[in-house]
Amino acid sequence: MTLRATTSLSLHYQVKPGPREQVLVEIKGMLDRCAKEPEFIMAIIHETPERPNEIVFYELWKGTRAEFDAIQGPKLYRKAYLENVKNFIEKVEVEWNSPILEWGTNLTGLNQSRGGGDAGAF
Repeated sequence: MTLRATTSLSLHYQVKPGPREQVLVEIKGMLDRCAKEPEFIMAIIHETPERPNEIVFYELWKGTRAEFDAIQGPKLYRKAYLENVKNFIEKVEVEWNSPILEWGTNLTGLNQSRGGGDAGAF
């Protein structure tokens, strides 16, 4: 069985004091659009109670980062989202990863729990 590549994108936003809810509305709207894309797998938005102006969200996509850039980069809704939030964000950290093993779900096809994958791959 050949596994299809998956790419994860983790974004850490340090939101300026005040517009946190507005930023969340923008993120939700963008992710609602992403969820309709055939390459989209899932997304989760996180908050940290100790840092109320920090929002972290995680996206998982079918394909490589290059495929993501080629397909998702030109999307008008993504460009509009970036334009809408840029004035509310003090700092952004972006991290790209390629999942290699997974437990509990089988979102990537790399499940290792209960014999769901080849744990001896190393």
